Amino acid sequence: MKPFRVFFVGAVTAVGLFLSGCAAFIPVPAPPTKMKPPFPYEALGVRNSCFVESVHFSDVYTAWNTAGDVSWVRVLQWGNQEGDYKISTGHAVAIYVDRGKVCGYDINFGFWPIEVPVEKHADLTEVGPKVYAHYPKFRPVFARYREDFSQSPHLSPPEFLFYHKNPDVRDATRVASELGRYRPVSVVEFSFLDRGVRQTSAASIFVYGGRMCIYFPRLGTHISKSLIRILPDLKPARSVIERVYPGVTDVKIQPGGYLLFPPKA
Repeated sequence: MKPFRVFFVGAVTAVGLFLSGCAAFIPVPAPPTKMKPPFPYEALGVRNSCFVESVHFSDVYTAWNTAGDVSWVRVLQWGNQEGDYKISTGHAVAIYVDRGKVCGYDINFGFWPIEVPVEKHADLTEVGPKVYAHYPKFRPVFARYREDFSQSPHLSPPEFLFYHKNPDVRDATRVASELGRYRPVSVVEFSFLDRGVRQTSAASIFVYGGRMCIYFPRLGTHISKSLIRILPDLKPARSVIERVYPGVTDVKIQPGGYLLFPPKA
């Protein structure tokens, strides 16, 4: 992979882009107290999913409107400082209000209460340290709340190809099929060279918080710096894919369905 200064949550790269992956689970002396989800919820169950999982929870939370008049949810995202110059894989979680309490949802820890006053739910200086404490070996940087604007569900969300032979296709279509219930989503297929062997992969493209997001199953979610309001065409997405996978070929939008996206080994 071409070294153009990316990391997997929240840091500005040399080309002004963001890449969001997921921090590996790190055991802590006192893991957070677990609690039940505020509504029936099924995780996506895909790789490198912290950002798309947080977006998915945010979408479902908003649809349930579990907190009534005080309904509030954000995606908290940050990077990890390693040494003086390196910024590596960070993380993303969902922060929300439920029955007068501030709560969090993390793919590594599940649901837990955050011990801050409910009126401080939007104060990242209050909430952030409570979340970062679960990752004591990390040095959080570039932390931010991300929020979305209202979007219309996809008229025909991409189909989840749950028995496709390619795991990248399975994960990309799983994400697209779920996020497509709340926003327009596209699935893109492409080929790239890995140690001299050409492979086929796939990614999901959607808009969150006015930015183009591309979920790569092998890497995480790339978040563009430029603001947009609608799902872009293939050209800007292709530019990102070419930066992440140098030498990529055969980049094309797949509308979904097995007849249009045949299984591949």
